[in-house]
Amino acid sequence: MLKLIKGEFIKLYRYTTFWVLLLLHALLFLLALSIASRASLNINGIEANVLFSNPYAWETVAWMASWFNLILALLYIILTGNEYQFNTYRRQLLDGFSRNQIISAKILMAILFAIYTLVLVVLFGVFATPVLSSTGSVLAGFRYVLVLLVQVLGYLALAFLLISLIRNIALSIVIYLLYFVLIEPFIRLFMSDGMARFMPVKVISNLTPMPDFLGIMARQFNTGNQLKSDTLNSISSIQAESLSLGLNVSVALFYTVVFFVLSYIIFKRRDF
Repeated sequence: MLKLIKGEFIKLYRYTTFWVLLLLHALLFLLALSIASRASLNINGIEANVLFSNPYAWETVAWMASWFNLILALLYIILTGNEYQFNTYRRQLLDGFSRNQIISAKILMAILFAIYTLVLVVLFGVFATPVLSSTGSVLAGFRYVLVLLVQVLGYLALAFLLISLIRNIALSIVIYLLYFVLIEPFIRLFMSDGMARFMPVKVISNLTPMPDFLGIMARQFNTGNQLKSDTLNSISSIQAESLSLGLNVSVALFYTVVFFVLSYIIFKRRDF
C-alpha cells in the first residue's frame, strides 16, 4: 500500500497540469480574498467589509474558498481519468496491487486535497484578513473552515463517481458541470421545497452559504435597539430555508460516503 501511495505522489510531482491547476486554485482564492477583505463599500452607513470582522470572518473566508472547489473537482477528474486513459489500473493489478488498495489510494488522494484546502484557507485567511491576524480572534467561527473540508470531500466524491461511471475525462467534466448548474436545479423545480433541500448538490453547496449580510447589517444598525426582535427574526429568516448546519453536514457526509461506496462497487466490477 505504501508503495502504491508513493507512486501516486511521484505521478503528481511529474504532472505539469496538476501544478498549474493547483497554483491557479491558490492564486485565484488569494486574489479574491485580498481584494474583498480590503475593499471599502458603504451601504446605508454600514461597511460591507463587516463580513471580515468577528465573528463572521471565517464564515466569509470559507464561503469565498468554496467558489474555487470546482477547480479541485475538475483536477481530480483529470487525475483519476488519466488512469483509465493510460491503462494504469491494469498495470497496477498486474503488478500485484489489489483493487481495494487502488481505490483506497484514490480516496486518500481526495482526503489530501481536502486537507490541502484546509491548510490553504487557514494560511491565506490569517495573512490576508487583518482581523484574523489577531490571536484572540483566530478561532472565532473556525468551525466553518472545518465544514469546508467536508464540502471539498463531497465535491470530489461526486467527481470520482462520474469518472468511474463514464471513464472519459472530457465527458465527465461536461456532465459534472451540467449537473451542478442545470440538471439538478432543473430536477428540483419539480420537487417540493422540503425535498429539494436534500438533493446532493443543494446539500453540499449549502455547507458554505453566503454570509447573512442583511442580518449582519440589521444587527449593526440596531445598536440602539431601534428594531424589534420580530423584525430581526424576519430578516434572519430570509436565509433560514436551508437545513441547519449540523443536519447539513450529516447529510453531506452521507452523500460523500454513498458516492465513494458506489465508486468502489463500480471499480470492483470493472473489467480492465
